[in-house]
Amino acid sequence: MIRRTLLIATFVAPAFLFAQKALTLRDAILKAGTEYAPERLRGLQWIEGAPNYSYVKGDVLMRGTLGKSVDTPIIELAALNAVLTDTAKLKGIPAITWLSPTTIRFMHNGRLYTQEIGAKSTASTALPADAENEDIHKTTGAVAYTVENDLYIQQKGLAKTIRVTNDGTDGIVNGKSVHRQEYGITQGTFWSPSGDRLAFYRMDERMVSPYFLEDIGTKPSTFDKIRYPLAGDSSHHVTVGVCDTKSGKTIFLETGRPLDQYLTNISWDEQSRYIHVVHLDRKTENLRVVRYDPTTGKTIATLLEEHDPKYLEPEHPAQFLKTRPSQFIWQSERDGWNHLYLYDANKGLQRQLTKGNWVVKGVVGMDPKESFVIVEGTAEILPGRPSGATETHLYRVELNSGKTTRLTNEPGAHYGQLSTDGSSLIDQWSSPSVANHIVLRDAKSGRIMKELLTSKDPLAGTTVGSIDLLTIPGANGAFLNARLIKPSHFDSKKKYPVLIYTYNGPHVQLVSNSFLGGASLWMLEAAERGYLVWTVDGHGSDDRGRDFEQAIHRHLGELEVEDQMRGVDYLKGLPYVDGDRIAVHGWSFGGHMTTAMLTRHPGAFKVGVAGGPVMDWSMYEVMYTERYMDTPAENPVGYAATTLPTLAKELQDDLLIITGGKDDTVLLEHSYSFLKACVDNGIPVDFFNYPGHGHNVRGKDRLHLMNKVLDYIDTRIQPSH
Repeated sequence: MIRRTLLIATFVAPAFLFAQKALTLRDAILKAGTEYAPERLRGLQWIEGAPNYSYVKGDVLMRGTLGKSVDTPIIELAALNAVLTDTAKLKGIPAITWLSPTTIRFMHNGRLYTQEIGAKSTASTALPADAENEDIHKTTGAVAYTVENDLYIQQKGLAKTIRVTNDGTDGIVNGKSVHRQEYGITQGTFWSPSGDRLAFYRMDERMVSPYFLEDIGTKPSTFDKIRYPLAGDSSHHVTVGVCDTKSGKTIFLETGRPLDQYLTNISWDEQSRYIHVVHLDRKTENLRVVRYDPTTGKTIATLLEEHDPKYLEPEHPAQFLKTRPSQFIWQSERDGWNHLYLYDANKGLQRQLTKGNWVVKGVVGMDPKESFVIVEGTAEILPGRPSGATETHLYRVELNSGKTTRLTNEPGAHYGQLSTDGSSLIDQWSSPSVANHIVLRDAKSGRIMKELLTSKDPLAGTTVGSIDLLTIPGANGAFLNARLIKPSHFDSKKKYPVLIYTYNGPHVQLVSNSFLGGASLWMLEAAERGYLVWTVDGHGSDDRGRDFEQAIHRHLGELEVEDQMRGVDYLKGLPYVDGDRIAVHGWSFGGHMTTAMLTRHPGAFKVGVAGGPVMDWSMYEVMYTERYMDTPAENPVGYAATTLPTLAKELQDDLLIITGGKDDTVLLEHSYSFLKACVDNGIPVDFFNYPGHGHNVRGKDRLHLMNKVLDYIDTRIQPSH
């Protein structure tokens, strides 16, 4: 029996009352980031060393202050172009970094420019045309970069370039992100605060089986080789080098064995004396924060250890303090929720800084005295009540006591930037009824000191429907966050087909108390075709705490399907839902879910479209799969139960599988294995490939993709306005 649903919020677009035009799929896809995007202040940021902020307005860089209501120009595009040494001029104000109240830095056409505001000349550093992965040290201006698989350093004002590595080749990668960007890894180089040393990843993946992606842009076609470590197979070996920029010499940290451990979350102490690496074993059950001497590479101490019988997934480095060099902030889910802990490298744990049934999502910044830290986090989650996980708020946390003060109370999703003096916050937030609102807040009380922007509704004048955020009961007494989009012409006395959009995988949350409820604009267009568009964040999805997320351990895609079916049961209990016309669509993990739902519950759906689907977890990569599933040898039952080609014979509903022809995330073998199983069992199935595209279809071709998805569903559902 379904428990009565508790409604969190309903957003009815005001445009419904005075519509001027229909929302087309073309506009929903191609104009989602322009005409239909909420207004914003481009490049909004605090100015280094001053209580002022800057942003881009047209072709002008603007300055604002707390005390003045009128913002003033800093520099115009024409003036910036006038000082460039490059003949290729800027077409707009570039992304800038403030070095001081009067100095900016930016990249353009392979050159790093440092510009004193008002000066008639500029300093620049030229990089090779094929340079990638640029990493600029803020103080010295030195630039680390890669060319192919080797690492280089170009020091500001010096013609000589340091070639850090010489062994980059097929299978040896230097200075780039490793472990397939899992565990919070987004880069491959790490400057010391002083700029005297550069740490970097070196990845040896020669033991990893190669995989070939066909490139049909050549005649005859050629193949791009990648290294793809499958679950249970040989994984790559990573080490960490440290280059001394004065001598040009490099040493490697003695990180030890096993060689296929994960080396993650690299950080320096603020005095540049030590470097720290988070060691995570391949079983992902044990981690160590290890301190190294960057001059010798030798281990100094293990600063902390953690264990979890299911899995750990560290995503944040140890954050060391400037004013108390031995102390650092550590993020951990050890009490069931991601929280902050204050450690001393010599004395161990000092105190847990944040507590409660809510999740710290990220650290915004600290004041210069390091007396407090500002974080973004979810509101507290109370048993049996609507989830605070759909919201994001700003909190102030005192380091000496752990006292935590919530600074934002307006319902919605708040994201902050702390001024360099620690006195003020830029708070940019939205909700289902607020497209984008930007204010300046006092960093102590949360009091609003200045309004910067209140965006108008970008959908005003366009016919769209309503968005309901609600909860439904899930397994084990949990509640699940859900979103229901109704068309503008909704009539509760009629019956409507449903289009379910799903992902339901780790580290993703689709339902949020933000503008459009977290929905994509194409979903509102689909609703206007005559659908109810439905999404549920089931067990395993993000920001609900460790137990909710780990409930899927060793059985990816099983409990999640049960949660989605609870959503189907809820829908069928609504008087205006046509339970015989339900479609489901998802991509990647959502593609797995789509296929699993159709094969585990044949006949429950009319049609499905699975994009980039994982069909067999034993063919997915090591870092992700083994964390949640263990190895195939350790968990044969779990792998067998979630291998979808073995369920292909159960398929009764129309299914379209879509892939990118050069998908290096979910290999084409996934789709091919399911297609072959369908052929072997005489089961009809449809397939479409986007040649040249990776794991998703981006750019102008995305319109073709969404036309393909919705047309396939339309012909089988036949929605009516």
